[in-house]
Amino acid sequence: MNKEQVETFLKLQPQLKSAYDEISLLSKKKPTDSLNTFKLKFINSILSRANEILEDKYKPFPEDFTLFNEDDMPNNSDVVFILSHYLTAFEKLRCDNIEKEDKFPRNWFWIIDEKISNQETDRPTIK
Repeated sequence: MNKEQVETFLKLQPQLKSAYDEISLLSKKKPTDSLNTFKLKFINSILSRANEILEDKYKPFPEDFTLFNEDDMPNNSDVVFILSHYLTAFEKLRCDNIEKEDKFPRNWFWIIDEKISNQETDRPTIK
């Protein structure tokens, strides 16, 4: 990954998590209710930018899903399902692009342009 991709990742991951958390709450109350157009617009925006970073290698369903269709409004549980897979894909991408630094054996850093950077991150959760 390059620096711009890491910066975009760091911006999108919390947006993706926040959308997942919010729609999960809606889904627990009314799983089959359709999402509204306003929320879907923002979720699709997040997913569009996520697809650029994930590329086919990490996209959860590279041939079957890109964005939600506004003409066929998804229900809350469908959105939760997709967002959960995107969160997992994001974590896999992150874990594949971080490394321990010998000088700081407990710390994890992003690999940017094929070199360990000084951009610290959490330890990996997926191998």
